[in-house]
Amino acid sequence: MSSIAHPLYSWAKVLYKPDVQLLKLPNVRESFFYRKSGDYVICKLCHRSCKLKTNAVGACGVRFELNGKLYTTTYGLLSAVESRPMEIKPMYHFYPGTSALTISTWGCNFPCAWCQNWHLSKFARSSGRFVEPTTLVKWAVENGDSGVNISFNEPTLLAEYAVDLFKIAESHGLHTSLNTNGYLTEEALEVIKPQGLNIDIKGGRWTYKRWLAADFDKYISTARRAVQLGAHVEFTYLVIPGVNDNDFEEIIDVVSSFGRETPLHITAYHPAHLLNNPPTPLDLLHEFWERAKRELDYVYVGNVDHPSRHTYCPKCGEIVIKRVGDRVVKFNLNGVKCPRCGHEIYMRGKPGRYGNLYRSF
Repeated sequence: MSSIAHPLYSWAKVLYKPDVQLLKLPNVRESFFYRKSGDYVICKLCHRSCKLKTNAVGACGVRFELNGKLYTTTYGLLSAVESRPMEIKPMYHFYPGTSALTISTWGCNFPCAWCQNWHLSKFARSSGRFVEPTTLVKWAVENGDSGVNISFNEPTLLAEYAVDLFKIAESHGLHTSLNTNGYLTEEALEVIKPQGLNIDIKGGRWTYKRWLAADFDKYISTARRAVQLGAHVEFTYLVIPGVNDNDFEEIIDVVSSFGRETPLHITAYHPAHLLNNPPTPLDLLHEFWERAKRELDYVYVGNVDHPSRHTYCPKCGEIVIKRVGDRVVKFNLNGVKCPRCGHEIYMRGKPGRYGNLYRSF
């Protein structure tokens, strides 16, 4: 386990020019996540707090200043719409066995050189497919999905849309969730109010500073606020040789501080985008899994074939949720309790049925 001497950065490329013509587009809206400071506007959506003036664009690529106001280009501007199981996100303890109509937009506020969805996150657009939130909820209901989820690129960039979408979705009995890098501000989190989050934990403090130009403590502050607000939280740690594989003990300390029941997904890296490091060795993933189980009740290894894909009762070891790939194939539960020993299995929401999986709209 080692680290690369010179980290790589990949910020979103802006494919538009901020001007008044953009205001004619249905997806371009004034943001409510900003404040004015003299001649500048300061974005309050994420912890980068971009300070913008005279048609400047934020680090994410999709928020710009125009005539003293902050605008987003991504209200309802969708790059993907697809029905997907909660397990693929991965969210194993949030309405397991159900599906969510999953959407994304463009851009990202992180410069990850290993992004597997770089074709979405590394380009910032101002035009494309616009979908009203009422239409999206209608599709989810008709498809048999139990929820809506924002994923693929950073969901924070759909914040204003998410506020409207989640309110409508919940009024129709759908669950709501984000797959996020966790760098949104506490204020933004409080307004969006997702019921569940899978939060990437990309390394320790040094990795955040060196590879992401980000403040690890601010990231943790938002995650803790999510728990305080009653949201369900699961963490995903993508183990990248030469980048963050030395951070494991630090990550375990942080995740376990949220409670033993907090699910952790340890996933394998495969070369992607600008980074061509070797794939994560299976024996290293297994080592990390064995170590994490000392501190956490629910630890999973993803992106490879591994016995941890099932949920085991942390008290007696009984398989209580059996999975094949990204699908639940059997629930072995007495309500939410282990049928063998009666231990209560940590879970948010009832198990359910999948909708028309992988259907694109």
